[in-house]
Amino acid sequence: MPTLHIFIADDQIPPSKLPEQEFRKRLFAEYGDNAQNRRFFEQCVFMGEIVQGLRDSGYRVTVAHTYADAVKEISRGEFDLAIIDLGWFMDFSIPEKERPAAGWSLCQHLDEKDERSGKRTPQILFSSRFPDEPELSREAARRQKLPIFKEATDTVRNSLMAAVGFVDATLTAQRSASSTRSEHFDYELQNIALSHFKEPLQDYRRWTFLTLTFVAISLALLVAGVALAYTHTLQVATLSSVTSLVSGTISALLYKHLGSAQAAVENAQREVLEQLKGRSSQVG
Repeated sequence: MPTLHIFIADDQIPPSKLPEQEFRKRLFAEYGDNAQNRRFFEQCVFMGEIVQGLRDSGYRVTVAHTYADAVKEISRGEFDLAIIDLGWFMDFSIPEKERPAAGWSLCQHLDEKDERSGKRTPQILFSSRFPDEPELSREAARRQKLPIFKEATDTVRNSLMAAVGFVDATLTAQRSASSTRSEHFDYELQNIALSHFKEPLQDYRRWTFLTLTFVAISLALLVAGVALAYTHTLQVATLSSVTSLVSGTISALLYKHLGSAQAAVENAQREVLEQLKGRSSQVG
């Protein structure tokens, strides 16, 4: 069974190769040990646990913790599900006024890529601001993104895991249905081919065999007639030549029937192609 490939873009995903305490030390050293940064650190630990939990559940997970990396991953990756953080307040490469809603831009990048490829990637919009700004969750729903409240609690973790499980089960069911339709299409294809080709092919093979047989006989008799003429056995040579002409005439008639049989096969081929077009549109 295919493994769900999940893309998570969030500026609170901690560096994977940096131990938790070392990350905490560097964070506070650079930005200060205050209530805001302590809460940011807690969210980073929480997001690290979510990423690891998804991987432990057997999912393939690609992460991006800068906006630039997220754009790059979207452009080159193929994902079954995307979890996008709405606010990117700690990514100072983004203009300050754009940080609160930078997640919308990433969702748009995904939507545009989906439109070009003809597929649709389910998207979860993750934000701690939904309770205070309910219009954000309504806007997410309007844009067909699933809004999930972001907070470092077991309840939120379980809700997110349940949402991922729902997407996984839905995609698995869709793949199973697609496989069933494909198998049914193959079965119908066999029936179409048998119903249209069986009789024309039998006729074609029969007339081909008869035609080649009489052509061979005609050539053999003609050669025999020429050889006998050289040995002065004129009557036998004449009889052989006449017989060759008769066989040749029969071969010509058989060749006409062979042409008709070949035309029947070609008509059957056209009929099968027409039916395949109809079946393909139904499967698609």
